[in-house]
Amino acid sequence: MTTLPTGHDLLDRVFPFQVLPLARRDALAERLEQRRFRPGELLVRMGETSRDVHLLAAGLVEAIDERAPNEVISTIEPGHYFGERAPLFDKPRRKTLRARGEVVTYALPGKDFLEVVDTEPVFAQALAQTLKVKQGVFLGYRKLYARLLGLLDRREFLLSDLLPAYRELSPALHPHLASDRLDLGGLAYAVPRLPEDVTSTCFYYLTADLPALYRDPDEKFVAVVTRARRRAAWRLMPGKLLVLLRDGISDITDFLTCLCLYAVEAKKLRHRLRSSDALLELRRLAADPDPAAAEQFLARAGLSPEERRGLQRIWPRDLARRLHELLLHHEDVALEVDTQIDNYNSRASETWVAQIRAHVRSLVDLEDPDLDVHIISSNTHSVGNLLSPFLARRRDELLAWGRRQRAGLCGEASPERPWGRAWACRDDLAYVLARDFLGASDAERAAFEDEGLAGGRHKLPVTAFTGIEVELFDLRRVDPARCDPRLGARRATRPTILVNVDYAFGQQAEEILATLLFLFGRRVRSVNVLGKAGGLVGRRGDLLLPTATLLQTNDELYPLPNHDLPAARLADLAGGIAVHEGPVLTVAGTLLQDRVLLMFYRRIWKAVGLEMEGSFFARQLISAISTGVVGPDVRSRFAYYTSDVPLEPEQNLSEALHPSEGVPPLYAITRAMLQGIFEQVE
Repeated sequence: MTTLPTGHDLLDRVFPFQVLPLARRDALAERLEQRRFRPGELLVRMGETSRDVHLLAAGLVEAIDERAPNEVISTIEPGHYFGERAPLFDKPRRKTLRARGEVVTYALPGKDFLEVVDTEPVFAQALAQTLKVKQGVFLGYRKLYARLLGLLDRREFLLSDLLPAYRELSPALHPHLASDRLDLGGLAYAVPRLPEDVTSTCFYYLTADLPALYRDPDEKFVAVVTRARRRAAWRLMPGKLLVLLRDGISDITDFLTCLCLYAVEAKKLRHRLRSSDALLELRRLAADPDPAAAEQFLARAGLSPEERRGLQRIWPRDLARRLHELLLHHEDVALEVDTQIDNYNSRASETWVAQIRAHVRSLVDLEDPDLDVHIISSNTHSVGNLLSPFLARRRDELLAWGRRQRAGLCGEASPERPWGRAWACRDDLAYVLARDFLGASDAERAAFEDEGLAGGRHKLPVTAFTGIEVELFDLRRVDPARCDPRLGARRATRPTILVNVDYAFGQQAEEILATLLFLFGRRVRSVNVLGKAGGLVGRRGDLLLPTATLLQTNDELYPLPNHDLPAARLADLAGGIAVHEGPVLTVAGTLLQDRVLLMFYRRIWKAVGLEMEGSFFARQLISAISTGVVGPDVRSRFAYYTSDVPLEPEQNLSEALHPSEGVPPLYAITRAMLQGIFEQVE
């Protein structure tokens, strides 16, 4: 008779439990509960929410489909474990498991299993290998990514060729993909990231470089805006768009996955509205807009008040026309992709950096051995506002104007915060009000620009189709008494240029940083990267301080020292906003992530967030240091604020952060980085 192994025996034999220290295995063995099952008895039923992890001591366990119980999907043999996915990914059981003969298991409570994952890094990484290699936790992601690459290699394809792989992945930002329910959050995410003509375009020509025939496109075609992306596009003719891709695969991945999301939801909407009468009514309303009649039509069509409000937010000006086009479109989309990777005649980034070089040369001597350069990737307005002498001088006037003209934005006043209860820092509110204040007066705008120029701020007028704006600050001309009071600013005594570049997009970041590092070389004193990210912990508006970036495509980890940017400094500047430290995941596209993947990186890698550029910046900086392009003492600072929480559907990007939620963390990060830069200034 075979001796039944003890729970400790199994922990000692079964990978990855066997990699745990002996003392930890002993403690874990005390938490195991022996369970016996009769032949045919169910251990686990598909859909239930139990969280125990089982180590199989004796007998065989069958995975079955309850709709066809005689069909065995797979068999688990003694010496293996099962059930770990439910606690790891916080999901119901995927399969029904049945005992074949007498079965004995040792059950470990899910909370104890997660505690081991959270506290034993070697165990977590060993478990990760099993999940990826043996259980295919990345399978949906890899299928979609491989399908996308294969279609790009074909150059010409239909959107319908990509949709099955997109549906199989089921992205976390598209939670209602598989149901008949309209996913208004997903639609509100995708539509602003696609060209405005999305409802009427049947052919997209995507290119990384403009063919000779299409040079000077603004003079030949109608430009088409993309609200939430700096993407250049033009209408070549009705129904046909030219879209200029930025460097790398990130841009096209984002474009195509957003197009997939839109296609799925457009089909649902068309099925809800489709009828001959609806088509005629929408045609009439598109030609002669009547908001009240459009509202009545949508109500008669069976759209709920929430759905009507959601669609109105997505297409506020011309909803009837959009729905009319959508009814006729059917998402019959053809694409041609021309990356022209062998064309070295006119790379956008090379043209872009040449423009920067010419402008810098007008300010300083690039050969001066005393020249210092600091690079910061940010949204350009936060850096410019913090260094603006105009805004520092007119702050009180701006706040008074805001109380009169933008009371809703300021919010209710309080004795402690007469400028507005919701704003802990009055300067943050002043910077938000400045946009409307300056937009209301050409004279004030001119004064703002003139004072900025006198204070060393230079804005480059073109982006060479990179989508990246640039500002240069001559820190010798910045007056410490006339900028944000929390910067600790000091005037540079040696030539010092701050190169403030707008957000890059995905893999484009690597080439953008490379060109800047090649240009300035060992004169670069710091590289600073701030931006927004999806949070895997915390809430919208929280701060993320990465200890490393993790590139998802190959799980390469790039440590980040974050010189002179400790959590305490961020917390002090943020005034109570939570700061989360840990690795930040760099993804190929936000719609390439399903819930399981995000839970995997949160549990296994302890990732606190995800974004699209960090690893590319970090990789290029590490390479530049290793090869001597920049000096070994160059400082780096990386930080993000949380714009959405993809594991929490109610906190996604379809709903913008209120300024009082989004502006304070952005300015806290910007202040922290500028403080570090000024501490280096000589």
